[in-house]
Amino acid sequence: METQVSSGDVHGRNAQCTQCTECSKRAADEEIAFAFLLALMPVITLTLFGNMGLL
Repeated sequence: METQVSSGDVHGRNAQCTQCTECSKRAADEEIAFAFLLALMPVITLTLFGNMGLL
């Protein structure tokens, strides 16, 4: 039976580490990048469907 490997193990991140400034800054940067991507989703969706002639 195969064991599952988490993305933190692959990318060298430890989920338990929240004390050091490097890990907390990386987590904040990832959160901001995800928020930016979510903010762009309506624009991307409307552009895609508009170009396909579905709107």
